[in-house]
Amino acid sequence: MSTHPQQPRRRVVPPPSRAAKLLSRFGVIGLVLMGAALVHALGGTNPYTPAGYEGYVAHQPLAIGHREFIQTQRGPTSTGWRWRQYVTNIDMRVNTYSEQMQIFSSDNLEVSFEAHAIIRLKQGSVKEVVERYSANDWYANNVRRPYRTAVRELVRRRNAFDIKDHSEEIAQEIHDRLRSEYEGTPIEFLSISIGNINYPESVEERVVANLAAEQRRQRMEVQRRIAEAQAQIREIRAQGESEAQHIEQATLTPLFVQHEAAELYRTLADEEDDEDGVARAQVVLVVPTRPDQAGVPRIYQGGGR
Repeated sequence: MSTHPQQPRRRVVPPPSRAAKLLSRFGVIGLVLMGAALVHALGGTNPYTPAGYEGYVAHQPLAIGHREFIQTQRGPTSTGWRWRQYVTNIDMRVNTYSEQMQIFSSDNLEVSFEAHAIIRLKQGSVKEVVERYSANDWYANNVRRPYRTAVRELVRRRNAFDIKDHSEEIAQEIHDRLRSEYEGTPIEFLSISIGNINYPESVEERVVANLAAEQRRQRMEVQRRIAEAQAQIREIRAQGESEAQHIEQATLTPLFVQHEAAELYRTLADEEDDEDGVARAQVVLVVPTRPDQAGVPRIYQGGGR
């Protein structure tokens, strides 16, 4: 009887099937994709800037460190896939910024109105806007208060109703002031306008009363001028009459008076026919009233015989 030890049986492993190989490959690929997705989730970016904007691209470390500026880009564009690069997009288009204002004018009347400023940021200034002017808060933090101050100071110098009549002139003054203040900055004021000017009801009533008082004053002024003109006319007439009397008195010499009296006597002595057509004689008696026989005589008119 043989005593040789029994050899263990060798297990034959069949070769992997094609399906198993594919599953193995897909598993590796899946692991790679999962790893890539994890990496992208941790810090993969594709900074995009739309049309009309400029982008400030910066790298943000994953754990420690400070944000570091990389580049700027003008939209529409993107950087492609980047590791933890982010973009701050700033609107560079022209925009209108409106402020509702309520002030007291120089004549102490309350006025409410709207001020509209058309502003834009200069092209290529996105880096300065982000680093020095609070990025997208550049208007609220750097423009709004000086803008409102300029409007308030220049408008309140005017009377309430001059604001409406001279709104374009006031707007130009505000525009010139703000352009000067923001010269050398990325902020550019294109135009200023003032509109929708309103007055409280009490102010309108006061204005109506003032207009009525002004009309009364003007009417009284006209009446005063008419009275002055009439008085002047009377004075001129009186002066003319006085001068005329003076001239007459200066020209009435004794000989002239006697001549006129003689002409009168001749007229009175002319024969006249009575109602029956019969002529009757006139007797005129002339008696001098002054020793020099130069006075106007008394006239006695006797009847004919």
